[in-house]
Order: sequence, then structure tokens, then C-alpha cells
Amino acid sequence: MSEKMAQTRVMLASHHRDGEAFAELMKETYQRRFDEAFWQAWQQWMAPLMGECSLTLDLGTGPGLFLQELSQRYPGHRAVGVECAEYMLAAVDAGCEVIEADLHDPHLPFTNGEVDLVMASVVLHEMHQPIRTLQEMHRCLKSGGRICIFDWVRVPLSQYLASEEKAVFDPAMPLEELEGSFIHFIEHNRFSADDLAFMLQQCGFKILDQQLMRDGQFARLIAERV
Repeated sequence: MSEKMAQTRVMLASHHRDGEAFAELMKETYQRRFDEAFWQAWQQWMAPLMGECSLTLDLGTGPGLFLQELSQRYPGHRAVGVECAEYMLAAVDAGCEVIEADLHDPHLPFTNGEVDLVMASVVLHEMHQPIRTLQEMHRCLKSGGRICIFDWVRVPLSQYLASEEKAVFDPAMPLEELEGSFIHFIEHNRFSADDLAFMLQQCGFKILDQQLMRDGQFARLIAERV
């Protein structure tokens, strides 16, 4: 394991706190991220590029539930996850194909233009920089291949804290929880939707669709490799 991957694992463990519990949370909340609206968008923007021998990469695949569902919905399609966190790798169900790699500087075992589609769900906001990932995806994707990004994006503090505002301003709130709320605010507000679009364009992608979702706290972008 490289020194950089070790550093990334420490960062993720700090971000997620209880890794095993967070892996379970990802399983419990999976259907909220990959709901029917998501699959309708997938069918519109991504599925037309899928065939019997096509390949999708799922960045930060976590427990690998997306890999499973994609294989069920599109039999014969190969789905490969990329993951770094040990507790996520331990939670992946048997039968899923997952590569252990640090997305801060990935060197994936695919030839140029071998990949058809890429999914990146709530992963880029956790990264100190996603440029190396986007550059590697540009290398791996075939011309006209597409990437779908769904992630937290920047909103005002008042909006971000709306669900827990009273607790945050309650003097009785434990200091550790108070600090955790603001650490997560910083992490979840790392990029705006336009920031994501800008980085994609600079890395050789053309934006096909850009939508703010869930009261503007999330964005979904579809981009095509030029």
C-alpha cells in the first residue's frame, strides 16, 4: 500500500468516524440515492451506450450495491467498483468486482478507451482534489463515453443546518457533535455545481446535462468524453 493511500484511508476514517456503521448507513440509504428518478435519468443518458460487452466503473463504490443492481437491470453488462476504505471493502458482497485504489491518484488496470460509462455518487466531495480521477476517467473512457456525477454541492450555512439548526445552537449540544456538524459542512460544501462542471470541462469532457436537486444541496451532472 502506498503512503498516499494510507493517508487517504486515515482521512476517510476521520470523515466517516465509525467506518462499519457508515458502511451500514450507505446500505440503508442506497435506495434514496438510486431511486426511480435516478434510473430514469440513467436510462435516458447512460443506457444507450450499454451493450453486451460494455463496462461501467463505479467510483467510491462503498458496499457495492450499485454494482449489483446495475448487473440485475442490465444482464451481461460488466460493472466494476473502485474503492479505498478498508471498512467499505469489507462490506462488499461476494460476487462484486472491485478494484482497491486511491482515487486521489488512480492508475487503473484498463487500456485507453476500454470503459464505456462511469458513475461517481457522493464521492468527489470527499476528495482533496478530484483532478487526477477525472483525468484517469478521460483516459479510460472511450470517445463518446459518459460520466454521471451525483454529489453534495455548496449551499449557505443556514440552509445546510436547517434540519439540525436548533440542536447546533443549543448550548447543551456536546462539543464533539457541534464540531462534527461544521466539519461536515466544510466537506459537503467543497464544490459548487459549476465547480464540478468547470473541472470536467478542463479535463476534456463536454457537459450534456446539469441539474440541481434536493433543494439545491445536490447536483447531477452528465458529461461526455470528447
